[in-house]
Amino acid sequence: MQKIAMGIAVWFAVILPGQAALSAQAVEAKGTHPRLMFGANDVAALRAKVKAEPYRAMFERLVVDAKTDNMGSGELKPGDNYDEITAAQRCAFLYVCTGDDQWAQQARKYVEARINDAKLWGNSKVKGLSLFYVGKGVALAYDWCHGAPSWDAAFSATVSRKLLEHAEVIFKSGGTEQNTNPASNWQGLRWSTAGLCYLATDDAYNTKNLDDCYARTLRYCKENMGGDHSAGWNIEGLGYTYYPMGNGVSPFAVAMARHNPGKDLRKDGGAGTQNSLWTCYAAMVPTTWGGLLRPDFGDDNAGTNAEGTLGFAFHHCPEPLKPGLRYWYDRTVGSAGNKTFDNSRFGTPASILYYPADLPEQAPLTIEAWRKLMVDPGGNGYFTWRNQYKDTSDLAAQMYVKLRGNKGHNGPDALSFRILGMDGLWAVGGGRYGPKLNGIDAYVRSMNTLYPSDPNGPMGKPSANSGAVVAHSAVNEQGSGWLVSSINLNNVGVKNHKRWFAADYSPASGTVGAYVVCDTSESGKVWQLCTLENHKITTEGNTFTITAPTGATMRGTVLYPPASAVQFQTGTRIRGSNIGEFKQNNYVHFGSDDGCYLVAMTVAAMGQPHPAVQAEGAWGKTPAGTVTIGGLKVGVAENAMTLGGK
Repeated sequence: MQKIAMGIAVWFAVILPGQAALSAQAVEAKGTHPRLMFGANDVAALRAKVKAEPYRAMFERLVVDAKTDNMGSGELKPGDNYDEITAAQRCAFLYVCTGDDQWAQQARKYVEARINDAKLWGNSKVKGLSLFYVGKGVALAYDWCHGAPSWDAAFSATVSRKLLEHAEVIFKSGGTEQNTNPASNWQGLRWSTAGLCYLATDDAYNTKNLDDCYARTLRYCKENMGGDHSAGWNIEGLGYTYYPMGNGVSPFAVAMARHNPGKDLRKDGGAGTQNSLWTCYAAMVPTTWGGLLRPDFGDDNAGTNAEGTLGFAFHHCPEPLKPGLRYWYDRTVGSAGNKTFDNSRFGTPASILYYPADLPEQAPLTIEAWRKLMVDPGGNGYFTWRNQYKDTSDLAAQMYVKLRGNKGHNGPDALSFRILGMDGLWAVGGGRYGPKLNGIDAYVRSMNTLYPSDPNGPMGKPSANSGAVVAHSAVNEQGSGWLVSSINLNNVGVKNHKRWFAADYSPASGTVGAYVVCDTSESGKVWQLCTLENHKITTEGNTFTITAPTGATMRGTVLYPPASAVQFQTGTRIRGSNIGEFKQNNYVHFGSDDGCYLVAMTVAAMGQPHPAVQAEGAWGKTPAGTVTIGGLKVGVAENAMTLGGK
């Protein structure tokens, strides 16, 4: 007790002018590690846990990944900040799991290099994302290795002091190249990382700064995902969920709630924050050629490196969703999937900590709470329809209404859609901003939307306008449903664009999935669909066919304008960012004199036929009629659609 009391006295003695003292309880806790993600009393149970399956397999994967790059997919690059600090974090966690000091020694080597790099550590002139990522890694490594034989008292005291320095720089400046929009992933990472560094240090700090970090992280969640009626989709795209939530927000949320149970991000952030990590599961589709893919709205690519979010989801999400999360975790990254255990960056430790091996699984589409989140009229407006959560025969479609406009990064096109699955990436976007094509961001030319003129020709700057939901259905247990949406001026300049979209996975159509897209507008002279460059497009009459690398096909039939008026153009153009090794999109587009369109699309396995398609009724400016696809009838009315068999 005398030693503890002396430590407290010394701590109070070094409080700097203007700093607020912590409570006596908080001061005493400063001498205890680990304390961020779990407590010292949890270590024995954690060491026992990793000796049993499935955690043993996760542990063995982590041992291998401790010598790989930060994504866990290649060789560790010596001197690389992201690779080495990720290795430090992995090694530190392995030290906790084993008590073997060799892991702590490795972690120390990487940490020491970072904190002694004056060009990086605590430098406000460094790119903010680098400051955030390295700071988070050092904070966790310090917490997990504290007390290890190789982390002597003098070194630990140095790391503690350096963490405070780093926290202050992040808090006060955030580094360079910073996107200051409160909804941006930069801000989620900035405030959560500064907070994590404050919580990790044993030096005195202004506790108001920590409270401010929490408040601004909470602000990020609400600005990004929406509030109490949101399904949790990130306004910047799924890639910007993985990175900030897995590497900053989620670790800080756990650590802050442990420090102060009255500040629980899951409760304070509302439904949007609670559901955010569910979105990492909702649209993820396995393929044999591209791994786990997902819609690429506003993002770099369609790949899924979930960076810890798949593990954190079991801590973060509402209870009714968790049986479905476990079901899909197992079949994607788990023991019945690729056995990577979401190993990029924070990945595997989060899985070891939070994956619930004793929780019964349940197929997601049988969970009512899951299906309710697949429609999102109260958040950012992502609507999702899929046939199953199973394997490479899964088929999913997603439409983005863009209810809250652009926040953070410039968003993609409102009223656009993506279709993926059945081993294909059928309808994609154009990636990110940056690369230009005839003076315009390349991604702007690869939207699945209506254009006022040829998407390859001269065009104006895209708008940030929001769309609106006119009407929608619930998603049924087959994953089917429909949406009617509108926008006064779409993001590429088409006036009064209204889009009906239906997805049906019932047996009635005679194919795996059927989609109907109906558009009206004042000035939409071109209807376009883009697919990845390894998906080949052919046309015949009023139909276009896309063939995936594995031989599955999507056939599109243009039902309006009349077949005699349909003239397809196809081609290839660069993307704004790669999807894996692919740098280009193939596209198909065609025109209409009155700005109105009706297209039916079906997806079939290799060698399987596509059903007959026809339409009856009045089409054009005021569509009202029925599209028949095999035995499926899709009704289109002014503000509604219907789905049904014969």
